Amino acid sequence: MLCWFHIDNNVNTKCKILVDKKNAWDYVMEAWGSLVDCPSKQEFDDCLMKFEIACSPWPMFVDYVKQTWLIPPQAEIC
Repeated sequence: MLCWFHIDNNVNTKCKILVDKKNAWDYVMEAWGSLVDCPSKQEFDDCLMKFEIACSPWPMFVDYVKQTWLIPPQAEIC
């Protein structure tokens, strides 16, 4: 498992690659911060929706975050 520091560093790096403007990058990272600091499971879906809206111009970034950090991979059934 990785610590939040390393996860945040990886998300920051990927965001800098995919989001082309500094002010947009700040906005996206603020949305990311709100998502990871979401106060409860009940509010998570709302925070995720706000993150997706903030990142809508960069769907590859949303996919990266969801597939890599938010939605665990399904275990293979043998």
